[in-house]
Amino acid sequence: MLNKEQNIFFNELAHIQDYCINVTLSKEDKYCSTEELLKDVTSEVIYRIMEMIDGYGGKLSKCNIVSVSTGEVINEGIELHDKCAEFLTNP
Repeated sequence: MLNKEQNIFFNELAHIQDYCINVTLSKEDKYCSTEELLKDVTSEVIYRIMEMIDGYGGKLSKCNIVSVSTGEVINEGIELHDKCAEFLTNP
């Protein structure tokens, strides 16, 4: 049984999945290869998940990602969706 926050979290993920599938299908003709399509859709999904964690999703508040081994908050002082867009373009 999921608690309220977990339910919100997984509903947000389902919404991101549906959104990214629909956006990709609407521009399917622009892709020259399956690899190009997959790279675009996975980048979009990752970006949207980072946006959700940053608190820009629907009902979910900003979340922290904490390293279990060090206790360090990985997303402290940064916007994950901004960093991820930069990183996925130039790793």
